[in-house]
Amino acid sequence: MKKFKKIIAAVTATVLSAVGMAGMSVCADDADNFVMGDANADGKFNIADVTLFQSWIMGKNVTLNNSQAVDFCNDGVLDSFDLCMMKSELLANNSSDEYPVKNPVVIDEFTPCTATLTDFFDTSGIHIQIKHQYSVSERVWTVDDFKRVENIKSVSQDDYNNYNISLFDQKPYRQIVTVNLEECSKENVLKMVQDIEALNLPEIKEIKVFTYGTGALPMTPEEWEEYINNIK
Repeated sequence: MKKFKKIIAAVTATVLSAVGMAGMSVCADDADNFVMGDANADGKFNIADVTLFQSWIMGKNVTLNNSQAVDFCNDGVLDSFDLCMMKSELLANNSSDEYPVKNPVVIDEFTPCTATLTDFFDTSGIHIQIKHQYSVSERVWTVDDFKRVENIKSVSQDDYNNYNISLFDQKPYRQIVTVNLEECSKENVLKMVQDIEALNLPEIKEIKVFTYGTGALPMTPEEWEEYINNIK
């Protein structure tokens, strides 16, 4: 296998040399002390480095700021073998349950709320999903985090690890923040959603109204009304 790898590496190096490394470049001044895997030389090894090195391997017009950091085979040749080892190393670094996640494999993007007045939902509050890369179990959210947003009764963190509800999927870990309203109505819920989204907080992945679609058991309108009255 070792001999086979050396043959492939040599062929790869020859091909790259023949095409003049079109569109690809390597920074000549690699530092003596560096983080292994840190292709962009920002002091961290994360998914951005894997993306950069993969683009370089594919011949795209990118620059490796530290070629030594991605030579995982330690053979002086940068190829797909190094990329495979790089990806494995990143996954291994993220296999623990410790937070905050220093090198998250999953990078969450913001998703706007699509609820409307015609939907049937709980008017007492909303649920905010925090992006995976910002989800820290020790992070305590309070009313002060939502300045300029009116009608907030309380803010709390919830642990839904024991619930089989898709909204609270904990793989990967995402913190859930519940915001309860002072004055409950559909209009007020949707206004609060809009006001919080308007804050453009980088930590927020998604704001959800609590509906049947989030895992609640089906109820008749009368049962739902009784449920709402009991929790006010």
